[in-house]
Order: sequence, then C-alpha cells, then structure tokens
Amino acid sequence: MKPVSDDRRTRRTRHLLGAALVELMLEKPYEAITIQDILDRADVGRSTFYSHYTDKDNLLMSEISRVIHALDVNVESAGAHRSLLPSLELFRHVKQQRRLTQAFLWGRGADMLTRGFQEQISSHIQVSIRSIKDSETGLDVPLPLIANFAASTFVVLIRWWFEHDLRQPPEEIDALYQKLVMPSLHTLLRESG
Repeated sequence: MKPVSDDRRTRRTRHLLGAALVELMLEKPYEAITIQDILDRADVGRSTFYSHYTDKDNLLMSEISRVIHALDVNVESAGAHRSLLPSLELFRHVKQQRRLTQAFLWGRGADMLTRGFQEQISSHIQVSIRSIKDSETGLDVPLPLIANFAASTFVVLIRWWFEHDLRQPPEEIDALYQKLVMPSLHTLLRESG
C-alpha cells in the first residue's frame, strides 16, 4: 500500500508546485519569481521542493513537458490518423488549459514551450504526410519545411486567439486554420503526385 500513497503524494506535490509556478507567472515576470515565492504559494517546504526539482528552471521545464505530453495524448485520443492534424481537438485542449497556456505564451517559458510545441505538431504532420505519401522525393518543398509551416501557423493562430480573449469557439478557430493551411498542403501534395 505504501508505494501507492507515495505516488499520490508525489503527484500531488508536483501538481501543487506546478500550479503555484503557473499562477505566479500570470502575476509577474518569470525572472522575478523566487523559489520561496513558489514554496509559499504551494505551501510546500524547501526540502520537499528539492526532492522533486533541482531549481526553478527544472520545474518550468517539467511543466512544459507535462503540457506537451497532454497535447500528445489529446492528439492520440482524437484519432490522429483521420487527418494531417487533429487541429480542432488541439484548439479545444488549448481553451480548456487557458490559464496554463496563457502563462507559457507570455512568460519566460514562452520560447521553450513554443519551440517544443511546434516541434511536436511538426513531427505529427510529417508522420501523417508520410502515411499518405510513400516517398518524400516527389515533394517540391522539403517535408520538414511543409510541416513547420503548418505548425508555426497553428502557434501564430493560438497567440492571435489569446490576444482576442478566446472569444471565438474552437470550431471557428479551427475553420480559420483550415482556410490558412490546408489549401497549401493539399496543393503541395497534389502537385507532387
């Protein structure tokens, strides 16, 4: 029984510390946040913090990894094989995780998260295109560039959506994404045979 309790305690502690960091990132710049701020907000002791993380950056990277993993799970559960990118499911997930996404998009972690997120989306699109097309040799544009175009447009659209207070439902944002990206992708794939 004890290992289950330890696992629950570990998950709970990590959740408290991550949530504290996210809340603080919404209130002030990342650079101004101290470990003591995180400890006070999470109501966790210093030794407990250091038993889980080496420093504040390690906690941030852990939260970024958690977000990317959750997005990966969302992609998988959406039946990624149905399209090049299950963008609607991803937009819905972003809206559900509004506070976390907002903290990462405008905090110090924004560059790291954006890069990691864009790489995940780009990788998924490359896999999807390879499943449709037998070879990359017939493409007029290199596959990584095609995938990065689609992924970076996705990230730009998320930022624009947040700048407009997520007023539009995910379905409208997905329709915009489809209009911006899919004609180009279909043209590139069709031209390459």
